[in-house]
Amino acid sequence: MKDKDKLTYTPGMFHLYMITDALDFWDEFPEKMWGLGFEMDCCNSFEEYAKQVKLKKDLSSWTREGKRNILYVLEHAPQQIVGNYLFSMWRYFTHWNNGWSHYDVDFLRRIIRILETNYEKMKPD
Repeated sequence: MKDKDKLTYTPGMFHLYMITDALDFWDEFPEKMWGLGFEMDCCNSFEEYAKQVKLKKDLSSWTREGKRNILYVLEHAPQQIVGNYLFSMWRYFTHWNNGWSHYDVDFLRRIIRILETNYEKMKPD
């Protein structure tokens, strides 16, 4: 990526995604994620992180318990892992899955909140 395409996080930059349920209308989402340095990696970095921390929980994202466990891991994961996971799941829902439910949108919004919290923690006082 060229330096001119790099973005700096600003509070509220994900606001549109918190109010729009149609994931395919999350305008400029890929550009923002790439600009912030995140990658669509098919959740590989998340899976590697979960192995490194020796998490022995169900991480199947297709169950309620699995999603709860994923959110728990993401709350403790480095920002890069959180952003990569968010980007990869958005891509999955919009391109590979046969649509999404309001539960899927809520799941992504919860991940956005975790990502925003990570950015807020990094903010200089």
